[in-house]
Amino acid sequence: MIPFRSVALNVVIVFATLATRLVAAPSGRVFPVGDPPWVIVVFLLMIAATAAGLWQFLNVVCRGGQSSRKAGLPPEDTLNAVIVRDSSDAMFTINAAGLIQSLNPAARQQFGYTIEEIRDKSISALIPPPARGRQRANYMANPGTRELFGVRRDGSRFPIDVKLDELTFANGSLMAVSVRDISARYAAERELERRLAASEAIVNQTGAPLFVLSRDGKIERMNRASEMLLDFSSGEVKGQAIWDVVATPERTDGLQNRMESLLRGTFPVRSEMVFSARDGREYTMNCVFTATLDEFGVIDTVILTAHDISSRKALESSHLRTERLAAVSRLAGGVAHDFNNLLTAITGYSGMALQSLDSENPIRKDLEQIKRAGDRGAAITRQLLALSGRHPRRPRMLNLPDSVKNAERMLRVLAGEAIHLEIQTEGALPRIEADAAQLEEAVLHLAAFLCERMAKGGRLTIRTQAEQLETDNPDSEPPLRAGEYALVTLTDTSPPLSGEAVAHLFEPFFPARDTLRSNGLGLAMVAGLIKQNGGAILVTAKPGGGNVIRVYWPKAAGPTLVPGDRPGPLFVVPKPLALEGTETILVAMANAEERARVRAMLEPAGYTVSEARSGLQALEMAHKQEGTLHAVVTDITLPGMSGADLIMAIRHDQPGVRSIYVTSRPSVEILAQGLSIGSVMRLEEATDARELLERVRAALTNRSMSVGR
Repeated sequence: MIPFRSVALNVVIVFATLATRLVAAPSGRVFPVGDPPWVIVVFLLMIAATAAGLWQFLNVVCRGGQSSRKAGLPPEDTLNAVIVRDSSDAMFTINAAGLIQSLNPAARQQFGYTIEEIRDKSISALIPPPARGRQRANYMANPGTRELFGVRRDGSRFPIDVKLDELTFANGSLMAVSVRDISARYAAERELERRLAASEAIVNQTGAPLFVLSRDGKIERMNRASEMLLDFSSGEVKGQAIWDVVATPERTDGLQNRMESLLRGTFPVRSEMVFSARDGREYTMNCVFTATLDEFGVIDTVILTAHDISSRKALESSHLRTERLAAVSRLAGGVAHDFNNLLTAITGYSGMALQSLDSENPIRKDLEQIKRAGDRGAAITRQLLALSGRHPRRPRMLNLPDSVKNAERMLRVLAGEAIHLEIQTEGALPRIEADAAQLEEAVLHLAAFLCERMAKGGRLTIRTQAEQLETDNPDSEPPLRAGEYALVTLTDTSPPLSGEAVAHLFEPFFPARDTLRSNGLGLAMVAGLIKQNGGAILVTAKPGGGNVIRVYWPKAAGPTLVPGDRPGPLFVVPKPLALEGTETILVAMANAEERARVRAMLEPAGYTVSEARSGLQALEMAHKQEGTLHAVVTDITLPGMSGADLIMAIRHDQPGVRSIYVTSRPSVEILAQGLSIGSVMRLEEATDARELLERVRAALTNRSMSVGR
């Protein structure tokens, strides 16, 4: 090759020579006749060299300098050898029999063999088949890339990518085997799989339902807690919209609009929703929506975590209902208290007036109407007091089957001809302590309620039995403690009550759709009576039709009773007494309202009444009493001394004074004062004035009514 500068120099010389000769030759010829031959030859050689240089120059310019670049590269075979030698991948050549023919330095380093040790050995010694029973021919028949395990000289295994390519030569063919060590990638993949498995285990062990959703609300996966809650498998719901899975058909649209609004908003966000399972059960869920973002900051997936708060909501609802009923009870008790003061005067004065009139007196009928109106008012007062749990009680030991039998006649009247009534009272039951009249009244009201629901006919079964509760039952009203109970069960065949009706059944004036009409104070009074006597009530609807009402009465201390046992009353009034009197009576009670009530009962009957608010004041008034003090009506405890001590102190000066104990305190305080339950009159809001007047009259006439010591 002629250098560019030589070509340029030759061109300059040739043109200079030609110009000189043209100037020097007069004839204008370049080669005069007289020139020696060697000059002509040299000149022609210079022209040829110049032409060759120009050709080379133009060739280089037109081909872009490729020749100059090619000039520095080694031959292609040499270049391929360098690539194989310096590659970081292990490379082998094997023949058709799978025997190794050659390997590069990387192969010696990775596997630990020299060419002398491994030549003509089977490739399966370094790269065994992926499973037993596969032949080496599989590698040859299916060239390509696959993941396998390599075996080093020391026996250790490591993951590799293997690529097989066929090399064809004039005298035959070989297989080129390229092996790449993927230990780092394999370890990273195994670590990722381990973490994913751990995350999967944690998610599935989480008690809270969890859903992975697409941006448009489609379910991509859910954990086991979600499957158990909804009774759906992940495969069944994958790809479906979340609202189509967790909502009933009538609620789907509302839930869809709500969730779509949340998915379009910002995360995280909380919302309270109602989920429905496959079988129709509903759960109130506290839902938390969070989002994961892709590398561009766009929402990729939405994670929904739901916490079941159904029990908490039910407890809150029960608490609110209890508070509402407590408020109604307090109101009812207050109304009953004030109303009873009016009734005491009405019934007391009208009763006294009737006793003073003969049957022919023209105003007697008017007074009888007043008395009847007062009695009806007293019945309403008893209902209000039962609702508030302050109904006057006369508890005694009872045999539950006998109490139900006593009400059988009224029960059959309630059932009528359209309803078949069956009463089952077999077996021995624990004896209970309750007011017999209140117990029978509660059973009659419950039976009347069920009969009303079976107006077109049905079957009512009333059964008494013993039941041992092993655990507490929070569903009853009030909640039941574990223990032994005597149980009255009423079962009907009317349509099952709804959950709403059961929840509000014993609220006053609750107009449930499936209870036919408002129950007024009736069932609320029943609940109050049962609660006041220490019992509890539980209402359940039977899925196949019918309802079951269970009334639990706690076992009282003492032996079990069998049908026919008749525990006697705590005290007995021998026979009716006259209620009027003119004696002087001292009322000693700390509570001003109770003193006023007792005075309002005694004065209409003709007694002279004085009041004392403490034991010392009562002693002072008794000491200053002009004339005879005939009787003292006292509470069991007073400020400064007990009622019994007051009676003893007064009798020191007036031995003939009679005592009548009246109290609104619980039985345990009566017993603590050394008094018997029957010797103390219970003073309640609806206490009938006749009972006090009878006790006073019996004490003054020295008739035995267990009225004092």
